[in-house]
Amino acid sequence: MKYGGQEIDEATLRLNLWLTQGLVLIVAAGSSLWAHGIQGTMELFRFPLWSSVTWSGGVIAAIVLLSIVMDKYLPKRWQDDGSVNMRIFGSMSPVTTLLVCIAVGFGEEWLFRGVIQSFAGNFWTSLLFTLVHVRYVTKPLMVISVFGTSWLLGMLFTYSGSLWSPIVAHIGIDLLLAFYLQATMKKEKGEKK
Repeated sequence: MKYGGQEIDEATLRLNLWLTQGLVLIVAAGSSLWAHGIQGTMELFRFPLWSSVTWSGGVIAAIVLLSIVMDKYLPKRWQDDGSVNMRIFGSMSPVTTLLVCIAVGFGEEWLFRGVIQSFAGNFWTSLLFTLVHVRYVTKPLMVISVFGTSWLLGMLFTYSGSLWSPIVAHIGIDLLLAFYLQATMKKEKGEKK
């Protein structure tokens, strides 16, 4: 990824990721307490019914499988994010990958579902979620994919009434796709040798 005409290294990308997610978490917590109060915020985190957890698993499976099919059968240029995901997750350890996915899933779902969707509804929240993922905005397939994923996560929140359903789904999607990306990169490196 280039910034001001210069290449940003992996360490800087990862630092920016952690700082951004820390900021998202602070904004999510502050705005949730302001909008819902302590009791309302606690209610967002009540454990959902097991059927909601099952739906989360179905959403994870559907999105991950669709993403893998798109990766295998559609042109790479349609999905290229400037190699940002490869540079962030490519050489990351499994434990660090898990921690990143937990931070991203927890913070983003608390902010977008727990706060914004409560006031703006699922469509506008999904549109904002898509626009925030700015590196995909010039790729129509990625815009549709991010919007669709966000909309499904919003539906999970609406159905379950709990943030845990979309949080679990978001973490699961990100984690499985990060591991898939890492495995693909290792396979490609092995084939080049």
